[in-house]
Amino acid sequence: MEAYSGCASLVTMGIRSLAWMMGALLLSPALAQVTPEAAQLLERGRNVLGGPALANLRTYREVTAYTYFTPEGREESRIVTLLLIDFANQRVRLEIYDPESLKNPSPIPLALQQYSPQESFFWSRETALRPLPPREREVLRSSLFTGWLGLKYGSSNRERASVAQGSLRDRSGRLLTVSTQGWVSTYLFAADGLLLGERLVIPGVGESITFFSNYRSVEGIRLPFSWENYLGGTLAAKGELLEVEVNPSFSEADFFKPVR
Repeated sequence: MEAYSGCASLVTMGIRSLAWMMGALLLSPALAQVTPEAAQLLERGRNVLGGPALANLRTYREVTAYTYFTPEGREESRIVTLLLIDFANQRVRLEIYDPESLKNPSPIPLALQQYSPQESFFWSRETALRPLPPREREVLRSSLFTGWLGLKYGSSNRERASVAQGSLRDRSGRLLTVSTQGWVSTYLFAADGLLLGERLVIPGVGESITFFSNYRSVEGIRLPFSWENYLGGTLAAKGELLEVEVNPSFSEADFFKPVR
């Protein structure tokens, strides 16, 4: 158990690295409703980010550099993550690397997490292969439905959504709170429908607010290449997208399970 606990901060980094696309607040199906205004804004938000190209996104790969900060604002650490999402088969894989290790031709991750409906697991250099704990499993699963990628669904298959004027920290606009598969995002949109930020509640972490910027188009999808994440009201991390692939071809080797 000590080895696993020793890796807890590393796992938290992995979870934080997905903080721009995660959150949790379960809602009762009895409350399910999507207001017409919310449906319209969800469709507009998707259209601004690519419309059909985003809606038809089947697979996604990104490499991201993260810088983490102490509550006092000092740089604490840096990691690089590889994120693979297979929407068709509902699989998500997150690999976490020491930036220095990427100078090697075949770098070995510090740790990895993988979710699928059939099996979810965790591995690190410090521990043996083991099932991914339920809380981390659900957080990883949420990347299928939250963040800017969550706008791929438009107004479809939503459990609840509503719109109000408001702000995230010091930034104002239209706030849209939407529940999908039990996960809740509060999106902040500009007047033109561009996604500016997202508020989530992450189990074991608390309130997470992420602001997106530096949008660029890749294969018809407009996506943010930079973001800042705030936890508990203070800057926790900054992310910069290093590589991105839209609809890459995945094989079982990409989602391999370590032998130990």
